[in-house]
Amino acid sequence: MIRLEHLSPAAFAPDHVVAFRRGETLRWQRFCAEIGGTARQLAGCRRVAVIGDDSWDFAVGLLGALSAGAAVILPVNTQPATLAALAGQVERVVDASFVPGAAEWKPALSAEGSRLIFHTSGSTGAAKRVERGLGNLSAELEALHALWGEYLAGAVALATVPHHHVYGLVFKLLWPLAAGRPFLAGRHDLWETLLAEMPEGALLVTSPAHLTRLGGLEPLLPGRRPRMVLSAGAPLPEAAAGDAACVLGVPVTEIYGSTETGAMATRRRDGAGEPSWHPLPGYGIAPTAEGLLRLDAPVGRLDIADHMETMADGGFRLMGRADRVAKVEGKRISLDEVERALEALPQVERAAVLVLDGRLAAVLVLGGEGREALGALGRFRFGRRLRRQLAAGLEPICLPRRWRFVEALPMGDMGKCRAADLAELFAAPDRLPAVLGRRETGEGAVALDLKIGTGLPWFQGHFPGHPILPGVVQLDWAAHFARTELGLSLPAAQEFQIKFKAVIRPGHHVALALRHDAAKGRLAFEYRRGDDVCSSGTVYL
Repeated sequence: MIRLEHLSPAAFAPDHVVAFRRGETLRWQRFCAEIGGTARQLAGCRRVAVIGDDSWDFAVGLLGALSAGAAVILPVNTQPATLAALAGQVERVVDASFVPGAAEWKPALSAEGSRLIFHTSGSTGAAKRVERGLGNLSAELEALHALWGEYLAGAVALATVPHHHVYGLVFKLLWPLAAGRPFLAGRHDLWETLLAEMPEGALLVTSPAHLTRLGGLEPLLPGRRPRMVLSAGAPLPEAAAGDAACVLGVPVTEIYGSTETGAMATRRRDGAGEPSWHPLPGYGIAPTAEGLLRLDAPVGRLDIADHMETMADGGFRLMGRADRVAKVEGKRISLDEVERALEALPQVERAAVLVLDGRLAAVLVLGGEGREALGALGRFRFGRRLRRQLAAGLEPICLPRRWRFVEALPMGDMGKCRAADLAELFAAPDRLPAVLGRRETGEGAVALDLKIGTGLPWFQGHFPGHPILPGVVQLDWAAHFARTELGLSLPAAQEFQIKFKAVIRPGHHVALALRHDAAKGRLAFEYRRGDDVCSSGTVYL
């Protein structure tokens, strides 16, 4: 294996295979030429952002920017708002539109001077900046290579995870490059296409977000199985570990690590229980006086905000995040402990707990027994039953007060469940149309231009496959806008007449005309789409 800071045109033969892309074989000579062309274009830049889904282009941009002496910024995601926020932080952006050209590669890489700046959102959703040098990354690669280098010799790497996160970058790109193993340039989001393109004996780099979606796939035949399957980012559920071992034909190897430290420990999962974690070669892990994990790695010592306990087999178990202790009504509560108690109930498969407005809330994925009970009891009574069951082992303050029941927990690319995403499940849905324009049409009269959102809750079940806006909602909106636009004291429309002539569907643009006749004590309203009247009526005040 070659350390990253020692990569150069002389590292491999010109015809050495670096990657495969849509049937094309990409070789070292071209790789070096494109890195040289990129470095020439980025000369003088101090900070460069590198983005894109193609791993070959990403690796060329990364090494080209570093060879130009620039620090490389890797955003937490490639959403438009994230990229817009980078505008003032970088001089150039290397993306899919960047054409590297070709030039001699004159590497100027160094262990400390060549810096990568990652952004990680962790479990909170707030981006955190983490800076690592090539020397730090090379030390991680050497530990991985000492553990699995011989076993993975020649294995083609492919991934379902993005390479702008350190896990995907290290295991799909940097380690294969340093070890002389090829990778597939594309990223795979669907199992069907991944399994169709995966070479025999490959290294599959994936996450719980994908491994929990293997159900229903046929087991791979012996000649189609990967050599190793890696998972990181979040704990892999026991059921998913069993499904993966059955479908893919090999146990999943989990990686424990962080953006700051890289990989720290590993364990094999086959669906037969959760084994201990074991540190990488040359890494030491021991508890602090407070029971937190202390890492002694080749690059230094670091305390991690994870509780741990040592095991008789020389490994260790993780006992929850120290930063997942919340204070509710003056009492410290471990959110991990509440989640474990929920997942121990026979009705619950997965649980995520958060604090909302000073009280605990829970998001649950139910098993068959739980779905049956929810259907029979309803949400309120089922939540009360769960609280009674939890009360046998938890104090009253630790019992969730609010519930959401979902098909799957919201996960990011790496399988992490963020508190911000969970909180969105409790946000009140939009119940009103968007007001695009307002015109006063006379005394006590107004016209509103409305856009009927596709996500409004009123369309659910009304009717399946043919959603239309219920008449009672149209009446309620007329009363609402009479209050907000005309200042009428109208808590609800109790006496009214209404006629329907045309349906209003999701996405429609409609005009709502309101006219208050104070002398007669009534409100007239009309919904119109273009020249067609959808409905009209009168509310008696």
